[in-house]
Amino acid sequence: MPQRRSSNGNCGRTRGCLWIARERKTEDQVQKTIAQVLVHLHRNDFVAAEKCVRESYSIPGFSGSEDCIALEQLLEGYDQQDQDQVSEVCNSPLFKYMDNDYAKLALSLAVPGGGSKKKSPATPMGMETGQAQSGTQAEEEDDEYSGGLC
Repeated sequence: MPQRRSSNGNCGRTRGCLWIARERKTEDQVQKTIAQVLVHLHRNDFVAAEKCVRESYSIPGFSGSEDCIALEQLLEGYDQQDQDQVSEVCNSPLFKYMDNDYAKLALSLAVPGGGSKKKSPATPMGMETGQAQSGTQAEEEDDEYSGGLC
């Protein structure tokens, strides 16, 4: 049975083609958003980066997507000056497989103040507080001379 062709000769596939075109447009918009956020943060402009993400919620399928969550985590880490979190997000495949210039920008992104989140030292189980503190003092004394004479 021969396929019935429409007047434009595309066998009724117009809807599928439009859906693919919309999907590509959405992907391009999300990639542009990620690139803009990286540039804003590299320029230490957190407010503009946050505004860019907020405006992107209007992109169909963006809100709640993996891309959105990653950008929110990046902004949170940047705002809290948590270099570890920022580096973790920037090392994700979302950023690694972008255009080379943006991937390099993501890897070089540094938090102002260069801080990493302070983690509370875990006390080993079975040790009393006094024993744990005396062990820490011994480590500090060793570190004092670890750098050499200069």
